[in-house]
Amino acid sequence: MNSADLSQKFRETLGLAYQRVNALQRDEKRRFGVSLSRCVTLETLLREGPLPVNELASRLGLDASTVTRSIDGLVREALVRRTRDERQDRRRVFIALTARGRTLAQKLEQCADAYSEQILARIPRERREDVLYALGVLVKAVDDL
Repeated sequence: MNSADLSQKFRETLGLAYQRVNALQRDEKRRFGVSLSRCVTLETLLREGPLPVNELASRLGLDASTVTRSIDGLVREALVRRTRDERQDRRRVFIALTARGRTLAQKLEQCADAYSEQILARIPRERREDVLYALGVLVKAVDDL
């Protein structure tokens, strides 16, 4: 396969994978009554702990203003809270999960684990580590852009 054909096949395959995984996530997580972007925010805070808005935005690959709007909604829903860094810099605001937010984020993570297991079960056992390796290479290539 020449370079142009390979590039096109890569783009098409990546696009299909992205669309299908997003659709699966959206369908699975819709039952929790939270948008997919808010789900990702909650799951990130569960994994990473409290973060300043700019660091959270960086981890999510979004601009800070978009994340701030999302956080505003999550605060209204009592899923996250804003806290000031009283020890070092009071101007610095961290976003942290509330108890309700932590419970929801844990349910979301369990949901993600369940559909990840279902996907992996459909990949031949002897190829699963190859797929994970290839995904890691892809993530690094994107990060290096």
